[in-house]
Amino acid sequence: MPPYLEQNKDITNLSGYRTKAITRYFFELKTLEDIPKIKEIQELAKSENLKIEYIGWGMNVFFAFDIYNWIIIKNWLRWFEVSDWILEVNSGENMIYLVSKLSKDYNNDVLKPWCHLPGTVWWAVVGNAWCFGLEVVDILISARIYDLEENRIFEVWADFMEFKYRSSLFKKNKRYFIVSAKFDISEEKDNFYTDDFRTKNQPGGFNCWSVFGNPEWFFAGKLIEDLGLKWTRIGWAEISPKHANFIVSDWTATHKDILDLISFIKNIVFEKFSIELHEEINIIANQ
Repeated sequence: MPPYLEQNKDITNLSGYRTKAITRYFFELKTLEDIPKIKEIQELAKSENLKIEYIGWGMNVFFAFDIYNWIIIKNWLRWFEVSDWILEVNSGENMIYLVSKLSKDYNNDVLKPWCHLPGTVWWAVVGNAWCFGLEVVDILISARIYDLEENRIFEVWADFMEFKYRSSLFKKNKRYFIVSAKFDISEEKDNFYTDDFRTKNQPGGFNCWSVFGNPEWFFAGKLIEDLGLKWTRIGWAEISPKHANFIVSDWTATHKDILDLISFIKNIVFEKFSIELHEEINIIANQ
C-alpha cells in the first residue's frame, strides 16, 4: 500500500451535513506534483477491485455511509492568477474564497453571483454550475485535464466539455481529471444577484445546499413548499422552514435520517404532481 494513502480516515468534517463517516483509504491532492499519484491509485484500485470517488471542499457532498469501503481522493489544488481579465484557476480552489478575492483584490465582480456557490472550481465545472443567472458555460474558455488512460495533461476548449443543464462530460466519465480552468471575466453577464438574497432566503447551519435540481418549468423548493412539507422531520433531519429545497441538521442527524427524508420528499412529490425529482447534491454511497 503506498505510504501517502491514509487508512481508516475520519472524513466527517468534509461533508456539509457532518454525518459521522470514515473511509477505508484517503488521499489529499495538494500540489501538481501529486497528480501522477492519481494514476498509481487508479492502478491499485483496479488490482484490488476498489472504487474511487473525488471530492472537493465538501459543502455539497453527502456521505451516505458510516464506513466507506473504497477510496476517496480530496482535490485541494489551490491557486489562481488574473491576466488581461482572464482568470486561470486550479480546480481545487474554494469558490467562495475565489469570488471574494477577485472582488477585494481586483475590484472584479463578474463571479459575484457565485459568491455562495458551495464547493470548488472542479465541482462547478463538472456540474456546469448555475447560480443567479450565471452558468459555467457562459464564461469558461478552456480547461487543462489529466487523461488517466494516456497519463498526460493537455488543454481542451469549452466545446469538448459537452455541457448540459447541471452536467458535463466529466460528470460520469472518470477517465479525465480537471487540473485547472480558464474563465473570461472581462465583463459582467446579466444576472439577478442581490447581496442579501442568501441571508433572507436560505438557511445556515449544517446542510449541503439545494438537495434537488429544478425540474423543467418548475422550482423544486416551490413544489415541496406547496405540499406543506416545511418543518417535516425524520429523525434529526428536517426540511428547512426557510427554504423547502434544503434539508438541515443540527449535526446529530444520521445519514439514514437524511436518506429517508430525501426518499419521502421524492415519493410524495411524484405522487401529488407526477414529477420526478433528482438529487443535485453529490451523494457518495458504498454501492
